[in-house]
Amino acid sequence: MSYEDFKQAIRLAADCEFFTSGSGLSANEIYKAEQILGIEFSPQMVEYYKKLNYVSLLGSEIFGIEFEYDSAILEGNSLAYTLYERCNYGLPKQWIPIYNFNDGSLAFLDYSSLNMSNEPSVIRALYNGERYQKMERVAEDFGSFMLSLIEENS
Repeated sequence: MSYEDFKQAIRLAADCEFFTSGSGLSANEIYKAEQILGIEFSPQMVEYYKKLNYVSLLGSEIFGIEFEYDSAILEGNSLAYTLYERCNYGLPKQWIPIYNFNDGSLAFLDYSSLNMSNEPSVIRALYNGERYQKMERVAEDFGSFMLSLIEENS
């Protein structure tokens, strides 16, 4: 029920303490980000970017997309973070960062591993000084991941 998890997460997010979100992106902005990243976003991610673009819960942020991707601030911006990490640390092309666990590891959408609904799994990975290393699969898809974060922060 991953899409159900996604819809529930969207409904519950606004009730979380210190919740903030963006105003959403247009279809053209989403397409532009896909072209820059060389990834076609999954249905849940397109809906997330259209409705919210980013979410902040008690200081933890589920990343969004900002087009100032050449700035020095990467945190919270999947576009800037992805491009920087690809260029400097060999981030796999199919991984898009979406969350910082604040322990050195990040959550990534893994577009090399799609479920039957064409949703990428969410993995946790860490740069080990030589390359990015997958630590674990943390959720079937973005909706399940987002719901688990919201439940932790409720």
